[in-house]
Amino acid sequence: MRGVQALFLALGAAVGTFYPFVSVILLGRGFDVVGVGAVAAVSAVAFTLAVPAWGHLADVLLGRPRTLQIAIGGAVVALLITLAPIPAIVLAACIVGFAFFQSAFGPLSDALAVNAVPDPRRDYARIRLLSSLAFAPIVIGAGLLYDRTGYGPAPVLFAIIAAVAIGSAALVPDVERADLRALANDDARAPRGRMPTWRLGSVGVALVVAPRLPAALFAIGLIHVGIIAGWTFLAVRLTELGASPHEIALSSGVSAVAEVPAFVLAGMVARRLGVRAVFTLSALLYVGTFASWAFLDVPALIIATRVVTGFSFAGICMAAVLTVAALLPDRLQATGQALYQTIAFGVAAIIANVTGGIVYGASGPGVLFGGAAALAMGAAVVGWFVLPRRAAGRGPVLG
Repeated sequence: MRGVQALFLALGAAVGTFYPFVSVILLGRGFDVVGVGAVAAVSAVAFTLAVPAWGHLADVLLGRPRTLQIAIGGAVVALLITLAPIPAIVLAACIVGFAFFQSAFGPLSDALAVNAVPDPRRDYARIRLLSSLAFAPIVIGAGLLYDRTGYGPAPVLFAIIAAVAIGSAALVPDVERADLRALANDDARAPRGRMPTWRLGSVGVALVVAPRLPAALFAIGLIHVGIIAGWTFLAVRLTELGASPHEIALSSGVSAVAEVPAFVLAGMVARRLGVRAVFTLSALLYVGTFASWAFLDVPALIIATRVVTGFSFAGICMAAVLTVAALLPDRLQATGQALYQTIAFGVAAIIANVTGGIVYGASGPGVLFGGAAALAMGAAVVGWFVLPRRAAGRGPVLG
């Protein structure tokens, strides 16, 4: 357990040194808002293509800890290159490369966590909140530092903390690698097609083993279109309103602080009312928050609403991870969590960043965040019908 705890602390801290500042770093290096959206969209494409591959590597070929270590190392290299005096196109390529490697962080750490804890319903929240607990002070402290130094130190800070994450991953226990042929053939629901299911890789087997997974992923993806649009363009909005790097960091830090008690609360609600209740309530909170961003023009008020997004995001994350944990066996958890991340932070991010950049540039923040609120409402409705009613535990929970 200590290895899992250290891993989540280190990953949360590392991400806090860089990820919340990507948009404003690009703005400071000569990109306009459409360019920021374009880089974010290409990063999302890289993320989308990479995550299923990370899941297959982890579940079938290399094991989850080793695959995660490789991904962390690649992310470090991508960011350290940005310290050199490079052209804008190379900078954009480095951000895309970072997204490619960083895409493995969430699914592989979540897979390790749900397989390592005795009961995911009770214990996953206690592990996941450590990332938020580390992220909050780091992002606020980094913002104070960048007020004085600019964003130059960000890659170095990321690299130092990432080294701790690499070491922590070596201490995390792992389950056996997946035998895809056995998993596909042993499942009574597997179709008798011309090509054996296991030849489609771990993703194909996961979709056969869990036929309800695509509908659940659709609901999760719908809410994440709004979430990603907020992450990308709220920093731009705050910058336009005159916010400093410290205030931009505070926006992320406030949300992360709220996530700590929110994960505990989400775990309690999931056990008592079910996963779909957690998801639906969290999506409705996002509806109100996104709607407020369409009208607010005072940075302090916008930052205050981030308390609500902290609770909302914790609930969405908790519901998504526990849904995958319920629908798939332990040896396909990296693949299942990768599918969730692919839809939530890959496909949804492509839609959010491409569309968001165009909408924000043409019609302003009001239309963008109003649209995000509408999508969140749709996700709440869909999620109520397709996510599991009961909290996820060991083994399939399909009721």
